[in-house]
Amino acid sequence: MDTTTASNWRDQLHPETRQLLLNDIMTKLKIGHPLCDYDEDLEFQKIAHSIEQKSYGGATNQADYFDEIASRLLLLEKAREREWRSQLRPDSRQRIVNKIRETLRRHLPVSGPEGSQELWKIARRFEEKIFAAVSSQTDYLRKISLEMLTMETIYQGRHEPANPEPEQEPKNARMD
Repeated sequence: MDTTTASNWRDQLHPETRQLLLNDIMTKLKIGHPLCDYDEDLEFQKIAHSIEQKSYGGATNQADYFDEIASRLLLLEKAREREWRSQLRPDSRQRIVNKIRETLRRHLPVSGPEGSQELWKIARRFEEKIFAAVSSQTDYLRKISLEMLTMETIYQGRHEPANPEPEQEPKNARMD
């Protein structure tokens, strides 16, 4: 390999270009961490510099350098996709389970605490199955929404809900 050719591409690469790539790496690293303190920011800078330096040092030409940066950024995105589950707040999942349970309650005949408990179990298993099967938070929310819409559509032909709320007469109502 000709060392003058290998070093020439580095001489032709503008420092501004490297800085732009470094900024892009920082932006990707900070996704999911919008408000970070000074120490976290320094840590992100160290990681970004390390990624850029390894790509720069290992590349044999400018195209190789850009490809190396792109592949490392892709790895970051893939890792983030895998960790989305840990970033989803438990109360968000519980709210979704409650909405599923409410939809089921409106359309399925249940009575008593046993029936209500069974609906909760069905809703929980339903949510867990989707949660485990999807690859991103966007996919999770899309799939939940689609399934809820499907449930509503299935029961759309019914004019009355399966568990209507009993109308109660006001206590002070008088018949004249």
